[in-house]
Amino acid sequence: MKRLRSIADRPPPLHRVAGNLALDFANTISWRGTDQEVDHLRDAEGMLAWARDAGLVGVDFSLNARQRALLAEDGRRLRNAIDKVGAAIADGDEPPALGMAVIHDVAARTFTAALLTGSPATIEFTHGDRILGPLAWAAVDLLRGDELDRLKRCPQHDCHWLFIDRTKNRSRRWCEMATCGNRAKMQSRR
Repeated sequence: MKRLRSIADRPPPLHRVAGNLALDFANTISWRGTDQEVDHLRDAEGMLAWARDAGLVGVDFSLNARQRALLAEDGRRLRNAIDKVGAAIADGDEPPALGMAVIHDVAARTFTAALLTGSPATIEFTHGDRILGPLAWAAVDLLRGDELDRLKRCPQHDCHWLFIDRTKNRSRRWCEMATCGNRAKMQSRR
């Protein structure tokens, strides 16, 4: 008999605070670089749970074992690429060519089997690409869009989540005031 995972085996869903789906995907590692680090996408189950929570697929969406393995592998590669490219841009550096190539390759591969319909056009991705396609294209849209100069990275040493600062005066500093902002304020009072 197959053992079912308990809720305690899986971290709770993440808040999406980045303002862009691709950045929220990159922000799926909590407490980065500490002994408390949590990879919310450590396996295909985590990736599927995140995709369901983000509204990319429904609860009835399923993949076979081979597709799950590919999703986990390709998903981690794409997440890493988005994180590296976003971090470089947020730091004012040139995005790494390898990260840009991964985003390009996933976007191109998923678009090949997709349908382009309607006006304004929508992209309808097929089966397994229903998760990675929208993520890669959200990254492409961000990289081509007019908000790239608002891309920031949380300064907390154990966070570094990426986000779009949409405040009028570009004053947003942390990924979330309720978490990293409050911790930073508490640390500064010590």
